[in-house]
Amino acid sequence: MKVAFYTLGCKVNHYETQAMEELFKKAGHEVVPFEEPADAYIVNTCTVTSISDKKSRQVLSQAHRRNPDALLAAVGCYAEVAKEQVAALPGVSLVLGTEGRKDIVRLVEAALEQRVDPAYPAPFDRHEFEELSAQHDSRTRAILKVQDGCNSFCTYCMIPFARGALRSRTVESTKKELISLAENGYREVVLTGIQLSAYGVDLEDKPTLSDLIVLADSIPGLERLRLGSLEPRVITDRFLEIAKNSRTLCRQFHLSMQSGSDTVLKRMNRRYTTVEYRDAVERIRACMPDAAITTDVIAGFVGETEEEHRETVHFVEEIGFARIHVFPYSRRKGTKADAMEGHLPRALKEARTRELIALGERLETAFIDAQIGKTVDVIMEDDGTGYTGNYIRVRCDGACGETVRVKLTGRDGTTALGIIE
Repeated sequence: MKVAFYTLGCKVNHYETQAMEELFKKAGHEVVPFEEPADAYIVNTCTVTSISDKKSRQVLSQAHRRNPDALLAAVGCYAEVAKEQVAALPGVSLVLGTEGRKDIVRLVEAALEQRVDPAYPAPFDRHEFEELSAQHDSRTRAILKVQDGCNSFCTYCMIPFARGALRSRTVESTKKELISLAENGYREVVLTGIQLSAYGVDLEDKPTLSDLIVLADSIPGLERLRLGSLEPRVITDRFLEIAKNSRTLCRQFHLSMQSGSDTVLKRMNRRYTTVEYRDAVERIRACMPDAAITTDVIAGFVGETEEEHRETVHFVEEIGFARIHVFPYSRRKGTKADAMEGHLPRALKEARTRELIALGERLETAFIDAQIGKTVDVIMEDDGTGYTGNYIRVRCDGACGETVRVKLTGRDGTTALGIIE
């Protein structure tokens, strides 16, 4: 059987797609590009915005038009929260959602044989972490999902409904995966999850991300550990002490922010203030001065006034982020924000998004410029570039997989230039 995949959305989705691809390969099936003829098309959907929903539907329709006789399966977050709508799309034969991916091969094979109306597998246990093997982001970097689900229920977000309550991979399972990756030559591992800061709260011994950093330091051959999106509350005294002394932890911290206005943060049900956020950043920089602080910002949230927008702009500039990802607020049915009054016109949200993107670009180049002249470690990839520990892309001579000492000499856009010392 030939199987083709298409993935929308976040790194967790891409991780899960790669894991499913590996399951099909191990079962003796062939994974082909999505543009090629296939016996089964599997679309890993996203529901983070209304645009994501629309794109998910479009990709499913494209696959059906490409080969009406193929099996068409929808998995992922949009397939979870809109099962009936997805099942009604032409050609869809299997709707899986966000659990049961370990059984994807059996389910697809069965659906191909039976050719019944769109099938919903029996509910899966969403109280246990679904262990999928680590996946490879590049020839030197792998991604390991250690947490799933979310308990925060921000007023704008559908993810808790799509992913369920938080669950964590055990420390023992994480250790096994890290050892395997290091033995197979992967120099850097990225730990990812939906609510990564809450890692371990559901496990008996209540381990934390700090414990996983200590674990990574003990793995021979593992050079770097990079963390996915964090919340300010994770920056505790213990975390900082371990982070500062860690041999593997990258000095890049993606602290989710969403807004630099306290009144907007309250409407979003974000559980921190700008004072707490600033304190977390200052404490990181006091321990690790070259650390890159990156973040996400939602522009034009419900009821956002011009004054609140300006508060966000000033806060972003004050913090001096190394990189920001900016998204216009997207209305989501079923969320508390959807029922709020004061939704902004699309044009205004887009204008505020453009302003913040432009500011982010200026801050990113300023962060890179501040590193020029320094000598840093770069793990080379197969395109003549590599990344520093604080997530600056560097172009220099060096073979893929090598860790080289590089003096940063200049900048080409958002890529630093360097020479190997």
